[in-house]
Amino acid sequence: MPTARRDVTPRLLSAASGLAAAVWLATGGCSTPMTYSPDDDLRRSVLESARRELAESRRENPAVTTLDRTPRVQTLGLKPEIYEQLEQTSGRAAYGVQPTAVAPDLMGRPQQAVKVSLERVVLTSVRNNMAVQFAQLQPAIDEQRLVAAQSAFDWTLFSNVQWTRTDEPTVGSFVGPGQNREQEVLASVGVRRRMTSGGQIQLQQGANFTDNQTGSFPVPNPANQARLTLQVDQPLLRNFGSDVALADVRIQTNTQRDSIQELKAALLQTVRDAEEGYWQLVRATGELQIAQRLLNLGVEVRDVLKTRREANVDVKPSQFSDAVATVENRRAQVIRAENALRQLSDRLKQLMNDPDLTVGSEVMLLPVDNPLDAPMSFSLLEIMSTAIANRPEVQRALLAIDNTSIRQTLADNARLPTLDLRAQANFTGLDNNMDEAFNRMTDTNFVTFVVGLAFEMPVGNRGPEAVFRRTRLERMQSVIAYRDVVTRVLLEVKAALRNVVSAYTLIEQTRAARIAAAENLRTLLVEEKTTGGLTPEFLDLKLRRQDALAAAEQQELAS
Repeated sequence: MPTARRDVTPRLLSAASGLAAAVWLATGGCSTPMTYSPDDDLRRSVLESARRELAESRRENPAVTTLDRTPRVQTLGLKPEIYEQLEQTSGRAAYGVQPTAVAPDLMGRPQQAVKVSLERVVLTSVRNNMAVQFAQLQPAIDEQRLVAAQSAFDWTLFSNVQWTRTDEPTVGSFVGPGQNREQEVLASVGVRRRMTSGGQIQLQQGANFTDNQTGSFPVPNPANQARLTLQVDQPLLRNFGSDVALADVRIQTNTQRDSIQELKAALLQTVRDAEEGYWQLVRATGELQIAQRLLNLGVEVRDVLKTRREANVDVKPSQFSDAVATVENRRAQVIRAENALRQLSDRLKQLMNDPDLTVGSEVMLLPVDNPLDAPMSFSLLEIMSTAIANRPEVQRALLAIDNTSIRQTLADNARLPTLDLRAQANFTGLDNNMDEAFNRMTDTNFVTFVVGLAFEMPVGNRGPEAVFRRTRLERMQSVIAYRDVVTRVLLEVKAALRNVVSAYTLIEQTRAARIAAAENLRTLLVEEKTTGGLTPEFLDLKLRRQDALAAAEQQELAS
């Protein structure tokens, strides 16, 4: 007799949960059917690469080193009042805040200038630089790739509906052929999901309606069948374990981390380019000022020779032409210095990408900050350790090692034969009424269990073995690449430190050379005032000492 409608019975829950638990215990709790241990040699190799480079600095006293230099200006023996005079008439203090008037811009207008600070240049570059803007989008792009890889483990809802009407002849008795007339409706709905163990679990509810019109007497007719199917497919060898199932997720995670390190590298490079460009602008501004003053001094000497020549004083044509050539050469230096300043200004505007200071505008940037002369304190061990720990190149090399390790794990697993387990439980109910069919299904009187194994193994297995050997070699390459990156980073760090140490010493040395050249010119000017020496030879010496002072000023500015 038909039974009253009931909820899912404990027997159904017990049978379904028992099957799921058995499969979960068989597949969970381990990442691979083989015992897997990390490659200790790889870890030791990576760590040893850094330890080897830092070994000497660890053995020595890692105390902070403060730069020191021997005073050179005092060794010149100048009187304090003379020294102050030389500081006011040479070097950066002798020039104005900005160069004197330069040639018109590309539009034929007087050159307009805007003063910028180092802070503004760096901040604007970080905010607006197009390379940084481009790099900022990559982590977001890779994040969506990571989400797409993770979505492979989301639940999937599926359904199927099929209607079939059969009307066909069949073999009959001696009176004639028979016929088969039937109408059938199949419907199912379910959910499935990939598991991190490499398998798949699926729960499907189906309903079949069959109406037999052949003239026989099937019971029940029409028939309604309800079927609940729980199925688990689980690889036991190849494609087994979270190491394989989550490989794409882990690679995409590393890809996102790599793009973040790439963004960090772009930011660091932008800041470096902004600072370097600013100090190049400072140097170009100073060199233009030096060239302009040198030209003015040369014009004064040339005019003196011209006056003496017109007065028929002892000035040979060759001596006057020599002075004219010197002046014209200095004028060419001014033109080159102006062009260099404008080029650096445009390059800095392109780096800043400031909407108020576009590259297309003819406004020239001029610096307001001056370089500092101050001792620096550092620890070689701390600087090298910080570089190894934080440099984007090193972090990206480590991510590359991790990626090759993941691919090697995949290739190692792919060498195993295929052994797949399928476990299935079907709960069925049949009646001429669909509600009653569902009720009978929940009684769990009709339960079908299916357990099967499928095995496959290629003869020779040459392809997977070759892929595995290739991935091992690729991982060895990534380790070598990491070592190379570490050495190159430390080489850059030490080169930068040596440049700082050398430049700090050169500042004092070039200052002393500039003061000496200024004193050399000053004594000549004193002699000029006291003796009135305006001979061509004297004026030629004056031009040469002016050139020597300008060269010394340029060297000091560069240091």
